[in-house]
Amino acid sequence: MKKTDKFLIPCLVLLAIGFISIKIITTPPLLTSASLIEIPEGATTFEISKLLEEKRVIKKAKWFRYLTKKYKVQEKLKAGIYEFSGRTPIKKVISKLAKGEVSLVKVSIPEGSTIKEIATILEKKSLVKKEDFIQYANLKEIEGFLFPDTYFFPYKVSVEAISSTMFKRFKDVLEEVYGEPITEENFDKIKEIVTVASIVEKEAKTKNEREIVAGIIYNRLKKNMYIQSCSTVMYVLDNPKKRLSSKDIKIRSPYNTYRYKGLPPGPIANPGKISLTAAIKPKNTDYLFFVSMGDGRNYFSKTYRQHQAAIDSFLSSNSQTDTSNSQ
Repeated sequence: MKKTDKFLIPCLVLLAIGFISIKIITTPPLLTSASLIEIPEGATTFEISKLLEEKRVIKKAKWFRYLTKKYKVQEKLKAGIYEFSGRTPIKKVISKLAKGEVSLVKVSIPEGSTIKEIATILEKKSLVKKEDFIQYANLKEIEGFLFPDTYFFPYKVSVEAISSTMFKRFKDVLEEVYGEPITEENFDKIKEIVTVASIVEKEAKTKNEREIVAGIIYNRLKKNMYIQSCSTVMYVLDNPKKRLSSKDIKIRSPYNTYRYKGLPPGPIANPGKISLTAAIKPKNTDYLFFVSMGDGRNYFSKTYRQHQAAIDSFLSSNSQTDTSNSQ
């Protein structure tokens, strides 16, 4: 064997070992099955890198942070549900998050949201166009029948699929509370319950107060009194306000419960389970009036004189809302 060969062989061995070592270090972890990873809203690059490392999507969090900084995408990583499987190169992981190539989109709909508000949320999540959702919802008359909850939708989802999913959730909850399925025969009653629940959702915050407010609405209906809910008027305003003016309560709309007796034509929002339950099982009281105390609570009265005194006491500030302020 030549002298040069004696030196060449060890060098080749060292190179091979080095190559294998680099390969072991840089090779992405192996996910034996597809895994869904949720990147939370507002998560920092550091938090995302640690999450991906813990879930074994990437090998080293610090490599992830180094590369996101190198490619200047630290602020472009998008929240959502991502699917990873097999071995995913770290550059591809970063690209996926920067482009927002989510598998599922997490959408949280607050209780009391209107169709317009839901549409705005969905559009911000890049799921559907706001106008398309509003048009479909109005055509199907499903205001009030879309249950406020947290949903996970695929990135390319139809307006119909979103509405169907939310309605099915509403149906499940309503039937659980109501104790019987929704049918053509009882739909008018169901619509009345949901309409009352939607007003309750807007007018009260706590479970106990929602039950009382629901009872007041039914009491006023029995006595053929105007419901006089500010929330029903605000539903038809282009720009809802904290306190209605005398001009607002004269608006010619069937939703104006200051001007027209009975319930409005339909729900004014999409109520949650507590408000639906309150509308089905209201608290039996002699109260006929309530007014906001300005701290999230309401003051309840049995007579108009008591109610007027409450108004004088609690509505000294223009920032508060006068509810049911007439006979």
